[in-house]
Amino acid sequence: MNAFIFPGQGAQFTGMGLDMYEKSPLAQELFEKANDILGFSITDIMFQGSAEDLKQTKVTQPAIFLHSVILGKMMGKDFKPDMVAGHSLGEFSALVSNGALSF
Repeated sequence: MNAFIFPGQGAQFTGMGLDMYEKSPLAQELFEKANDILGFSITDIMFQGSAEDLKQTKVTQPAIFLHSVILGKMMGKDFKPDMVAGHSLGEFSALVSNGALSF
């Protein structure tokens, strides 16, 4: 049985997701889709922003969501959770990763 737990606010760090963006066309596609949906470049803030920039709720929550969901999607067929759980906003990452909600 596989169980995955997703973090909530407070898990953010400068540079989060950059390695995924650089290595995966799927990650690039999802990050760019998020930039469009949000109406600002969250990737600029995630990859190069200050800790203070990342502490803004309008940035922190989607950043952690993106990092969690994209990491799961990059695992491909190896990511088959039997159970998921999330702390606070991590609940949304868990629901998307388990297929209960769409990206």
